[in-house]
Amino acid sequence: MARYEYGGGIADYIVRPTDGLWGVAAGADVTFWDAADGGTQYTDLLDVGGTPMSSVRTTEYGALPRFLGPDGVNVMWADAGGAARVWVEAHTASSSGNKATPPDWLNIRDFGAQGDGVTDDSAAIQAAVTAAAAVGGGTLYVPAGRFIANAVTWASGVNAIGAGPRVSILQSTDPNKDCIVGTDIGSVTLERLQLSGPGRGFGSAVRFTRFSGPSTPSVTMRDMLIQSWGGDGIYCHQLANTVLHRVRVRTCGGVGVHLQAPQDTVLGGASVSLTAVSVEGCVTGGIWLENMAYSSLSACAVQEAPVGYRLDTCTGVSLTSCGAEQCTTGLTVYGGKGNSVTGFVTKASDGTSIWLTNGAAGVVLAGVTEVSPGSGATTCLRTDTGTIATVLGLSAVKTNALSGTVNRIDPGDASVVLAGRSVVPSGGTAARMGTAVLTAGTVTVSTTAVTANSVIVLTIQTPGGTVGAPYVNTRTAGASFVIKSTSASDTSTVGWRILDPS
Repeated sequence: MARYEYGGGIADYIVRPTDGLWGVAAGADVTFWDAADGGTQYTDLLDVGGTPMSSVRTTEYGALPRFLGPDGVNVMWADAGGAARVWVEAHTASSSGNKATPPDWLNIRDFGAQGDGVTDDSAAIQAAVTAAAAVGGGTLYVPAGRFIANAVTWASGVNAIGAGPRVSILQSTDPNKDCIVGTDIGSVTLERLQLSGPGRGFGSAVRFTRFSGPSTPSVTMRDMLIQSWGGDGIYCHQLANTVLHRVRVRTCGGVGVHLQAPQDTVLGGASVSLTAVSVEGCVTGGIWLENMAYSSLSACAVQEAPVGYRLDTCTGVSLTSCGAEQCTTGLTVYGGKGNSVTGFVTKASDGTSIWLTNGAAGVVLAGVTEVSPGSGATTCLRTDTGTIATVLGLSAVKTNALSGTVNRIDPGDASVVLAGRSVVPSGGTAARMGTAVLTAGTVTVSTTAVTANSVIVLTIQTPGGTVGAPYVNTRTAGASFVIKSTSASDTSTVGWRILDPS
């Protein structure tokens, strides 16, 4: 049989307690065993040069050097003389699915799952879920392979962890069945898996619903690839205390990630975090939250969807450093209160980049940028009647269509727009707006706001004397400008405003 290689990796460090803290143990003698407690010691070890040894000494940095384990053994317990042993795995073990699973995990192959891409493994996986649920929960190990899985009913406290989303694949073949389904469940982790659909029909990869329970709590999905479903990639009802991290959804017929809560309560649709979630090419939409509260999206991306993000009657939901590319509408905020968007980028939108509607109130948009809108794009920001929004530092290519109440800071001309009324500095040494009275057809206005390229708009506020046409005669950058009239006896009061070209 083959010997497998251990050590030499970033995770191969032995630690020991030092003065109440944890530190790296350099020069520690490490022995290896077949059990977490007691058991038989493995003494048939070889260093990389082929010299026999029965234990391994850590380096000056506390790392295990490279060595070869006993014949055919790819997992062992390491003992550095402390109170507990550490589970270690060989780096060169085969990925064909024969690698041992950690203790207390249930390998779905042990329940009859084949993973050959042909055999229907649904019953075997269901048996594994049932076995774990019978003892109050547990972790299922999904080794490398393509396991046919149609409508597996999940249970609370049962986790599924694979060897990675490229190799541990749950494959649905029934176009009208979901892959993983559950009702009134919680405390579930799905990790390092690929959920692949048949490319048509109405099925979803994950469908968790609430029927009689108060919520669907404590769901974690991490390091997953979900693709080719006829329905939604992920549909979850009334989630709470949930994390989606590094989840990629692509080419689904419905919405990529669809999280929904009923309107009768916020407790069952709250405290959800989406981080580094990407959605590509989903027919109905990218990431949609309905009636969710007190939740966040960070570093998420949506490509090629009619609506990238939709916040439907949400409360206190934030988008931070997210983007939408090649979407008809990058973001829709439909009703709701207190939602915020920071550092959001829409690229190649083909309609309206951001649309606030249905009385959305208390929306804050900060650092929103529109980049290279498509040929069909009409509007950057659209706010409908009845909406209330504050906009800071919007960078728009297309025009904005602003109704309702929109407070804007820095809309591009150094002014502030409050409830539809522009406010600019009109006093002090840096005034950008004011009035001046001509004396014998001339007046000097002192303001440090003027530049060599400033556009200065003049209007006659109160005619006086022989009225002529006022014009800007000279500018002294950072100091003043001179207004003159075509009539030397003009004594009119002239209004002025400084604009700086972009």
